[in-house]
Amino acid sequence: MKTKASAKTNSITCSPVPLTLVVIALALACFGLLPKTQAITPAPDAGDAEVRETLQRLYIAWSDLDPAKAAPFYAKEADLVFFDIAPMKYTSWSEYSAGVPDAFAPYKSGKFILNDDLRVHRQGSLAWATGTWQADLIKKAGGSEHMDGRYTAVLEKRGKEWLVVHEHMSVPPPPSGR
Repeated sequence: MKTKASAKTNSITCSPVPLTLVVIALALACFGLLPKTQAITPAPDAGDAEVRETLQRLYIAWSDLDPAKAAPFYAKEADLVFFDIAPMKYTSWSEYSAGVPDAFAPYKSGKFILNDDLRVHRQGSLAWATGTWQADLIKKAGGSEHMDGRYTAVLEKRGKEWLVVHEHMSVPPPPSGR
């Protein structure tokens, strides 16, 4: 059985002033009278626009199906890796530039376009971009081919230029008949 003394030791006393302030703050919040906080969205950085422009120019260069025209956009270290549609992997720009003509051999012209979902993220002198692309290729034997693909690139600012140091292109498999 509880005594009066034990009941007093278990009770909580509140000062009326802080409790009053809490009640007023809750009332103001309920009625929307407190200042609202807004999320701060950083303004696009000039570096983001530079990366975006570099990638747009890269896709225009690839539209000629000539790796020499795309070469200025790529870093040239021997240990860099570039994943492409076919073959799966090139190690170094020299391997990439030597292999791409075989992949483009059946085509006489092309047009590569980055879609408007391109996203650029930058941290200092490094940037990464993701997006989708489309290609329209005209075959030497007649006819054309359209492709839609995914794209991820890592770029590094070297001097005044952003260079691709890693790239991953892929095309989703055709829908199954299920």
